[in-house]
Amino acid sequence: MRRTTHLLAAFLLVTGCASSAPTKLPTAELQADWESAPAAARSASIDAAWWHTFSDPVLDGLIAEAERRNLDLRIADARIREVRALRKGARAELFPQVNGTAGISHGRTVGSDEARTSGSLGLEASWEADIFGRLRGEVRAADADWVATVADRDGVRLTLVAEVARAYLEYRLYQAQHTIAQANAKASEETLRIARARFEQGVSSRLDVERALTTRGQTRASVAQIAELAESSRHRLVLLLATTPAELGKLLPESGPLPAASALSVLLTPTEVIGLRPDVRAAEARLLAAIARREAAEALRYPRITLGSMLGLQSGSETTAFLSGGSLIWSIGANLLAPLLDFGRIRATIDAADAKQEQAYLSYELTARTGLQEVQTALILYTQGEVRRGELAAATESARAAAELARRQYGAGTLSLLEVLDAERTLYGLELQAAEATADVSLRLVRLYQTMGLMPPNPEPA
Repeated sequence: MRRTTHLLAAFLLVTGCASSAPTKLPTAELQADWESAPAAARSASIDAAWWHTFSDPVLDGLIAEAERRNLDLRIADARIREVRALRKGARAELFPQVNGTAGISHGRTVGSDEARTSGSLGLEASWEADIFGRLRGEVRAADADWVATVADRDGVRLTLVAEVARAYLEYRLYQAQHTIAQANAKASEETLRIARARFEQGVSSRLDVERALTTRGQTRASVAQIAELAESSRHRLVLLLATTPAELGKLLPESGPLPAASALSVLLTPTEVIGLRPDVRAAEARLLAAIARREAAEALRYPRITLGSMLGLQSGSETTAFLSGGSLIWSIGANLLAPLLDFGRIRATIDAADAKQEQAYLSYELTARTGLQEVQTALILYTQGEVRRGELAAATESARAAAELARRQYGAGTLSLLEVLDAERTLYGLELQAAEATADVSLRLVRLYQTMGLMPPNPEPA
């Protein structure tokens, strides 16, 4: 990959400098560690806009609106514009600076009564000959800072998309659980009706009625609690989209299915994971910036040569003298500035640059290792989540059949109410868990795509 090649080339440059920072990237070692993990099926291609795998136009619309309005993303865009301007300023240092000058003075010589007025008008140019690479090092550092800032913005964007997807999935989960809770509340009402009828007929005790009342109360309470959680997720979307509840209502229907994505059939290679993750790209760019600044600091040891020139007009006492040929003046020259005795200032600057370079290297390694570990963990969690979802779906169907059978037998007088309530509680709990497991698989898939750093390219902000 081009980024890896550039990074290795930069490290080769550092080996010629008196730097204490490591000069060998841990990429090969990290890849070996990764390949020792369980293999997964790989696909030839994958849509970087991974949220489309949920096939939910509501989610697509929410993400598009969040990318347009989110405040964190707009702050990151403004930061890019700031660093881009600083980058232009660093590049401008490589070229001459031309200034226009104008001046007028009035005075007299001591011991003389004659006053004299003079004026000048001209152009001055100066240029530092970057023989030892100090300015070029600063330009490379500014370029790397810009790349890191763009990667930071990509990280904000990736996090934003993942957070919107999570908030939406949780909102749909709580809606599904709310529907389940309402259905169970209705079933508990039917159980209570049967218990009262049997009590009035004298075939059951008051205890059955009280137990049925308790179950109904618990179910009703869970309905209110789940509705509260759904509203909380809805307001998270309001914040992420930087909008209002009324505006969000136009994008988010009150009801909808719980999105589920197809099984994952792709796992990126270690190099691809390192190359795609925004935090790794930012850490790599900051390492390059630290290397370039270390080179610029080393160049402070050597002389600085500045070329200067001046062209202008000078008058003696009359403004009209500017028009005469005799008022033309010019000069050209060169200055040499060499450090002789600075009491360790340059050495301290170099030592500080060495330390920053080492910090950047260690940060790169830590970020890369963390990224690989996160992907491995997310993959395992996603795989196990799929297994849990399947098991809970099968268990829920069995519990539903058992609860229906228990109600019938209780109505026929062949089963106690306690057994009916137990079957209903089991069914209710499994229905909630099954809905949660379905959403959890989708949430884990979001996490997996996020850890892989998958995002479609985004144009640079104006």
